[in-house]
Amino acid sequence: MHIEVITDHSRFLALGSVWNKLLERSGIDHPFLTHEWISIWWDCFAESATPYILTVMSGADIIAIAPLMINRARLYGCPIRRLQAMVNVYTERFDLLLGDRPQEVCELMWAYLKDHADQWDVLELRQLPGNSQTLTHLPGLIERDGYRVGSWSANEAPYVAIRQPWEAYYQSLKKAHRSNVRNHTRQLERHGPVTLDIVAIDDRWEADMEDALKLEAVSWKVDEGTSLRSRQESAIFYRRMLQRAAQLGWLHMCFLKVGPVRIAVRISLLYRNKLFMLKSGYNETYHRYSPGQVLTECLLREAWVKKWDEVDFLGEDERWKLSWATDRRPHSWLFVFPNRVKSRLLHGMKFRVIPSIRQSNLFPTVRRTMLKFGVPIHGD
Repeated sequence: MHIEVITDHSRFLALGSVWNKLLERSGIDHPFLTHEWISIWWDCFAESATPYILTVMSGADIIAIAPLMINRARLYGCPIRRLQAMVNVYTERFDLLLGDRPQEVCELMWAYLKDHADQWDVLELRQLPGNSQTLTHLPGLIERDGYRVGSWSANEAPYVAIRQPWEAYYQSLKKAHRSNVRNHTRQLERHGPVTLDIVAIDDRWEADMEDALKLEAVSWKVDEGTSLRSRQESAIFYRRMLQRAAQLGWLHMCFLKVGPVRIAVRISLLYRNKLFMLKSGYNETYHRYSPGQVLTECLLREAWVKKWDEVDFLGEDERWKLSWATDRRPHSWLFVFPNRVKSRLLHGMKFRVIPSIRQSNLFPTVRRTMLKFGVPIHGD
């Protein structure tokens, strides 16, 4: 076995079929590492980065892939060369594609990264799920060689595991929650029949997408800058990704209708018999009826009828999600720092100094001072 590094975009694009077969062999059951997702993501967000994709070769065959990129950034005001996962805030989950020999290929990948540590100041792997093979095998190799390594706990994404009859699951929910959703459904029914409208790509694709974007752009998302329409690149990314997902049969764009009117939307991907909820929104005229919760119950009932394995809410463990969830999936970020003075200092800042400051009464003052000089305290 040996390592080949791909730094050319055209070679990355040519990996499609090999990449997705390896994804399946690696036991990765979400869409955020498919070649389709990563290639569209790259076109929309990676303008200032260079591919740094480690491929593990066994003869002429690729048996593992580390989808990495390298760029220049700042960490606590210090210029760095950051070797990182091909992710940003729009990518919910990441991992290395380790095939069926995870220990061996991790050893080979780490040996290569260690031998070329003069090319990077920090290795950053975001959004690794708790059951990640990368987390199982890589940190021990790094610590063995005396490199600084640290991890941050990230979000715990709520999900519903479909492993019992619907009635048993439904009765396990809090009585007050079930009552509220029933009442809101009845109130909506006074305005007309409450139905689901599930769409796929067709002649009305642009009109359906426009309806979804309008509903997703609720006022609080616009105010916080998290709406798809708040940033041009995010709108372009989702439009392209969803159109490609529809062609692949992954798209599950679902509207809640009252009579002929669409009042809420849930944009999801149905991948390997699991539903991943990406974005949602509703017509604020109907806010008092909790249309998002009514839509969620309808979707969950459909999941049981269709015999899906799981419905993943993704993102943070918000209260409305926890009212439905059966489990939560933890994620973490892994950071690795070479044995150089600058990198050791940055590791100390991130994992000793900043955590200590956060726990002190001085934190608000320090944070304001650092932000005044354009230095984010979280180090992004």
